[in-house]
Amino acid sequence: MKISQRLFWPLLFVCPLIMAEPFEDEDLDLDALMGMDVQATSAMKRAQSAFDTASSIYVLSKEQITKSGATSVPEALKMVPGLIVRQLDNNQWAISSRGIASRFSSKLLVMIDGQSLYTPKFAAVYWETLNVPLYDIERIEVIRGQGGLLWGSNANNGVINIITKNSIDTRGGYANVTTGNQINVDANLRYGGDISNKGSYRVYGHLKDANESKKGISLPPNDTTKQHSLGFRADFTPSDEWSALLQGDITRSKLGQNYRGVIDETNANIAFSDDLKRTDSRIMARLENRMSPDANQMLQISWLKQNGSQNYIKEDFQSIDIDYQMNFIYQSLQLDWGLNYRYNSISFAESVFLDSDKDFDNLTQYGALVQAQYNVIPDTLDFIIGTKLDHNDLTGWENQPSARLIYKPADSNVVWGAVSRSVRTPTLIEFNDNFKVNGTKVINLAGISSGFEQIDNYRIPTYLNGNDNVKSENYLSYELGYRFTTKDWSLDLSSYYTDAKNVAVIDMNTHAEQFTPILDLFLAGRIPEVFQALTMTRLDLDFASVADTTTKGFDLVVSWQLGDNLKTEFGYSYTDYNYDLPPRVEPAIGYDSKNRQLFVKTDYTFLADHSVFATLRAVNSNAYNTDNYTTLDISWNWQATPVWSTAISGKNLFAGSHIEYNNTRETYTLPNYIDECITFTISANF
Repeated sequence: MKISQRLFWPLLFVCPLIMAEPFEDEDLDLDALMGMDVQATSAMKRAQSAFDTASSIYVLSKEQITKSGATSVPEALKMVPGLIVRQLDNNQWAISSRGIASRFSSKLLVMIDGQSLYTPKFAAVYWETLNVPLYDIERIEVIRGQGGLLWGSNANNGVINIITKNSIDTRGGYANVTTGNQINVDANLRYGGDISNKGSYRVYGHLKDANESKKGISLPPNDTTKQHSLGFRADFTPSDEWSALLQGDITRSKLGQNYRGVIDETNANIAFSDDLKRTDSRIMARLENRMSPDANQMLQISWLKQNGSQNYIKEDFQSIDIDYQMNFIYQSLQLDWGLNYRYNSISFAESVFLDSDKDFDNLTQYGALVQAQYNVIPDTLDFIIGTKLDHNDLTGWENQPSARLIYKPADSNVVWGAVSRSVRTPTLIEFNDNFKVNGTKVINLAGISSGFEQIDNYRIPTYLNGNDNVKSENYLSYELGYRFTTKDWSLDLSSYYTDAKNVAVIDMNTHAEQFTPILDLFLAGRIPEVFQALTMTRLDLDFASVADTTTKGFDLVVSWQLGDNLKTEFGYSYTDYNYDLPPRVEPAIGYDSKNRQLFVKTDYTFLADHSVFATLRAVNSNAYNTDNYTTLDISWNWQATPVWSTAISGKNLFAGSHIEYNNTRETYTLPNYIDECITFTISANF
């Protein structure tokens, strides 16, 4: 059902008589609200102004997240220019940057407070189970482009680092409840306080029960959500020199989803429904020491456990990460160096869908990084050079160097450039696992009929096999950017060109010679033996590191503050993605494609305690087998009293029932139609 526009225009002009406290961001300037004048940590792995960073970085502020009406991290990421965010159904997402997004995008590194959410099986993130309380997010830092030097492998196309608030800023109580036409209830409760006079804490809980979509493609929708979580964070500052952080959470999810796959002896790839049941737990401890005014060190230890069960795979992963970093300044030189170690414990049950060539019970990865920033001309020209050296159990040693230049001819102008190399190590699926993905009919394989229906319609089981000869993908990127800011407006432009080698694709060689004995039996008229031989035959398709790709494009963001109560942001992104393929191979996901995305974001405050926040997105891409679409997300927020606030939000408006992702070649993924969604939220601070 398409919702009438007349329902939402009144939101822009509602003028209640009740006056209350003004919004907390009333006095913030344009740069602070649009992410230009904030201290970001992801680009340099230390605090630095986003404006002075030699990377294509965007900082999504807590004010934007709060006002947008988003109920999940993926929904919030729709506001980031240059980021590809496509919704598969009511709980699944495909997210990436500078490439082709998929449900399991393996070239994008996602972290919470610097703790990686990487899974060795897919090298990706289950977005549907990423449950971070949005009201406790300080900011989300998004790097479009390579981050391999600082963050290691699989940060080829971008880095997303979700930074949560210090618990000293969340003392007291907070609660909210959201409901709507697709959400039965989404409830949050948090309470925080002091620990003596040396620290603070918060504890929180979350409960969500959401409905399925209205319309599916091959099956009735099954994308319900039942989720609950508990978490905590504690911050300690025993002295001016020492600080510590301890946080953790556990999330249990039961998510209905539709799939494609082979589920019985017919070997037919069919659509089916199942539940994804997952438990995600994490703990992270960080100790920071200010050794002197010019030197700091940090030790972070984190543990992550991911347990999942669904029809085609049962997985149990645990990882331990240990990271140490020191940075110091000596005259015109700033030096950063660090060590890292990761241990992965891997356990999964084989099924009719999946088996493995080798039993990888664990994987280890360790390495070191060094980065030097030299102030060539004081306050004008900086040169940054560094490298990260990593060792992993699948491909051995990997080197990821980078060189960057920052030129600041005036306080309001920055020009930056970068040349960097990054790698993507193979996933276990590409390296070791064998998936039954289809059943190929004999008549389709032979191209002609045998004259026997039983033979013609028999489906030969078809497997997609991992290959222990798969290499790491190598990415060489060239970036150039420019930033300009004044009191009222700012501009951020970044362009890029990336060459990739050893890209993993699918070798479609079916080894036709294996059918010669069967053909001989057929020509001899031994039909029963032909059918018996076919039942003992399989088609094997293998991953192979034989393709190259080129990616080029640009991201433009222009922010304009028209007055104290009205701020706008315009963005346009363009990506051109091309494969260079040898004969008889096909990409695993996507083809040559172009992606264009335009968005306009507006934040309007009126009557001191009301605001309207809207994001209009127009998306044009031939990578996902969908029509182009334009959507509007709009939220009206009312701070009724210093304690109580309400919000009404509309999402995916004016696009009607539409498909955002229909990559039918992605194994086990079956999307639904995306519909307009209305939510109502009431919140209380106490």
